Amino acid sequence: MTEYLLYLYAESPVHTGAAGSLDVLDLPVQREASTGYPVIWGQSLKGALRQAAGDANWPKGDVLLVFGSDIEERAPDGGTTEGLLAVGDAQLVAMPVPTLRRTFAWVTSDIALSRLARKYRRLGPPPLAVPQPAPDRGLAAGAAWTDAEEEALGPCVVPLGPEPDAELAAWAARIAADALPPGEKAAAAFTVKLRTDLVAAGSDLMPTLLRECTERSVRVQLDASKKVKNGPFYSEYLPAETILAASLLLRGKADTPAVRDALRLLLGNELLQVGGDETIGKGLVRTQLLPAGGGA
Repeated sequence: MTEYLLYLYAESPVHTGAAGSLDVLDLPVQREASTGYPVIWGQSLKGALRQAAGDANWPKGDVLLVFGSDIEERAPDGGTTEGLLAVGDAQLVAMPVPTLRRTFAWVTSDIALSRLARKYRRLGPPPLAVPQPAPDRGLAAGAAWTDAEEEALGPCVVPLGPEPDAELAAWAARIAADALPPGEKAAAAFTVKLRTDLVAAGSDLMPTLLRECTERSVRVQLDASKKVKNGPFYSEYLPAETILAASLLLRGKADTPAVRDALRLLLGNELLQVGGDETIGKGLVRTQLLPAGGGA
């Protein structure tokens, strides 16, 4: 049995559709019922991984072994084969929010970091303490955010404390090292920025930030004569630069060196298509796969 931590870093806005509409949004993103945090449900992520394996020309037998039967591959009696890769929900690590300085900051929370700490605990790196901001305040990883009494984060004006938080800075360094491509010049600016521009928001602030700082798009469907056929309808997206993480577990006879190598090639610093609106460039995420014993 081999456990993994899979980071997903959004290189374009991502839409994984919820079951129904929400307020004025016809097509909201998936969210947890208890927290309201954006999430990519495990079944959606597993479908994306299966599609990626097929696109990478995995042998059909390996796809069946790892991901199980497709809907079109049911046995004559209607039965299916269970896949031996367990895929957890991709939970939020940090989401970018607009600011008046430095363009944007990544916002996280004690809940998001505590969940990430649980995932790391199973991999083996030394544990990090989780910062605990007051409900109506925030903490910053870098000194650039602590030289003013308050900072504008999206629609909120938030005090971030008189000095950087050491616990949050340690998390910023670990996430920057593990979620972004190591040594890749194209990602260098974001790696440096993440180490300084991670902010932990208190529990009273986080719901507002996660609700107001997603992207909204108004779209219509045209007919052959270019007249409006349906719409307008409103879609919600997780913004580019959003970071999520999921736990994977490779079990049983699928846990072989060959399959582990195939997963590493499939999800090691590769682009993965997740969610809808693929034809208009949405849903591109960069993957980083950490096996047990990995990490910063």
